[in-house]
Amino acid sequence: IVWANASLDPICFIETPQGKVYDTGLKYGHPLLDRLDEILKGQKFLVGNDTFSLADVAVASYLLYVPQFFPDVDLQKWPNMARYMMDCAKRDAYGKAFGAKVQGYLLDFLEESVSKKEPSSKR
Repeated sequence: IVWANASLDPICFIETPQGKVYDTGLKYGHPLLDRLDEILKGQKFLVGNDTFSLADVAVASYLLYVPQFFPDVDLQKWPNMARYMMDCAKRDAYGKAFGAKVQGYLLDFLEESVSKKEPSSKR
């Protein structure tokens, strides 16, 4: 939870000195996002494969806000993180908390992100 607040927030939301969010670091990449993607390669959620926890609430909440504010963000470099975001957004509790419209938008966005093929120049 501390990691989400202290490390993930400033990656997800780049702010001016006055605290106004103007961009997201998910457009540019970051070693911590690469590490998160690697961790999620072998498991569904952060604390355990099928155990959704408070850690997931903290981390996924930051990640799932990004496409809502920055719909042009490309998650192709982090396929495991994108799948994780989808797994978190699919939960009934997420839909109840944020509403069907937000949940539907995110699931559509993430489905497209997860199903995109890697460009042939990177193969």
